[in-house]
Amino acid sequence: MNKYQGIPELLEGWMLEQGMEERWVTVQELRERFGLSRYQCNTLSGFLRRLEHGPFGQFPYIVANITREDRELPSDPKRCRYLLKHRDPQAVVRRYSRDPGTAHGT
Repeated sequence: MNKYQGIPELLEGWMLEQGMEERWVTVQELRERFGLSRYQCNTLSGFLRRLEHGPFGQFPYIVANITREDRELPSDPKRCRYLLKHRDPQAVVRRYSRDPGTAHGT
């Protein structure tokens, strides 16, 4: 959890500020908006990739899709766009429910 210290709060605040349930975002966009260092951007990218594989604690967003942007030159760094999407809290409750009458994973 310390590895991503402050990142979930930063992203959640930014999404609330945007007023959207889902939005495409790039690490570069967030770097410019918040004045993040290269190290912080690597951490942010890692956190977004982790969100593609499932939820992170009580963090209310997941990454629904990742796409690579085309590079103008072969030497340009690889850039990705992340579809940050508000997750359905009811689906999370059902998925982790221990009630035997509840359908798991639906």
